[in-house]
Amino acid sequence: MSPSPALVRHGRPPEIMLRRPAMKEFYCGAIIHGCETRITASSEVDLLRSVDTHARVDHGMTDVPDSLLDEVRGDVTGTARATERHG
Repeated sequence: MSPSPALVRHGRPPEIMLRRPAMKEFYCGAIIHGCETRITASSEVDLLRSVDTHARVDHGMTDVPDSLLDEVRGDVTGTARATERHG
């Protein structure tokens, strides 16, 4: 069996680039002292929905004010690389 053309031409297989969506992350402890919850989502809309649920379930909030969500938006960070190399 002869070697793959990619191996003969370059001495190793070519790198494969995979696009990964940028992730959004929020650390609740940035706003609620003592909370260690980190929430990650693929979009800000999904992240805010998860933050709303977390605030209601874990912090007992019956209403999550827009001012709190604005504060959350200010503390959202991006995570993970947009591209990943394999090969």
